[in-house]
Amino acid sequence: NYRLFSRKKEIEETVFASPGCRNMAEHPVLVVAYGLLVSCGILGNSAVISVTMDSTCERNRLSSSDLILINIAVANLLLSLTRNTLLLTLDAGLPVSFSSEGCRLMMFVWTWLRSTSIWVTLSLSWFHFVTVRTSRGALERLSERRRVIALMAAEWGVNLVYSGFALGYSSNSTNSTNHLAVISSTIRPLLGCVWTFPTKQSGFIYALVSVVVHEAIPVVLMLYANAGTLLFLYQHHRKVQDSQLAGGDRISHEWRAAKTILYLIGLFVFCWGTHVLSVNYYNFKGSPSTHYLLVIARFSASGFIGLYPLVVAMGHSKIIIGTNQTVHCTQ
Repeated sequence: NYRLFSRKKEIEETVFASPGCRNMAEHPVLVVAYGLLVSCGILGNSAVISVTMDSTCERNRLSSSDLILINIAVANLLLSLTRNTLLLTLDAGLPVSFSSEGCRLMMFVWTWLRSTSIWVTLSLSWFHFVTVRTSRGALERLSERRRVIALMAAEWGVNLVYSGFALGYSSNSTNSTNHLAVISSTIRPLLGCVWTFPTKQSGFIYALVSVVVHEAIPVVLMLYANAGTLLFLYQHHRKVQDSQLAGGDRISHEWRAAKTILYLIGLFVFCWGTHVLSVNYYNFKGSPSTHYLLVIARFSASGFIGLYPLVVAMGHSKIIIGTNQTVHCTQ
């Protein structure tokens, strides 16, 4: 077996950590900055859910795109509560440890939420990629909403089953995590918990499936869907301008939505890529002088969760209106 680190500071993002661990406190500035990011993830995603649901109650219907946005916000909120708050506690220098049963439960929850978050985010890209090319009536929208509900349920359910391996093959005992699991951002262990598959081959297969199915494929599909949507809207916009056809307002609306989704996917890919590269470069080639990579990894891991509400708010008119009304009523 190989060894990635011996230094205790790396326990928050690596697998080689003691079951019960106490971390050296980070610099107060970093703790405050990370605390603000975690707070944005909790309060911001809660606001997205609340405002969207209030808008739904007023209109007596929930649009398919809003349903997907709510699912992303729910996954982000739960990740903030079950993962980022614990890492913040560790950064503050307080002890964080789990029993073997606690590790199984937390690894199950973390894997489930991470995997679901990736696939729900991909669904947003492909939903707009498909719908922007079609004109839908009321019945089509109803049927579309039913399909989206079924898709969301399937994504949560399938990833729940996939994450069930953590209930049987994780603990806080002696590490046997395959090195490929460290590369994966969805199944990377935290806080002293480790994977304990019975053989190296089984651990490798599970980690390989995670890297390919839950990261490589979704990221490639996100980029493809957004590039295709932007190209289609650009070409259609040119046709509308050249022929002066009706539908310019709809194209403008779709173009604004496409840019918002592009910003979301760009933010997701940037945070995911930065996190994976930083952690793994430090794991395999790092030294004490590259400790800053762990700081970058920590913030990039929570970046999408914390900044997602801001990007959605800037491009979602109903959320902007709802937020302004809430602020006005508070004043």
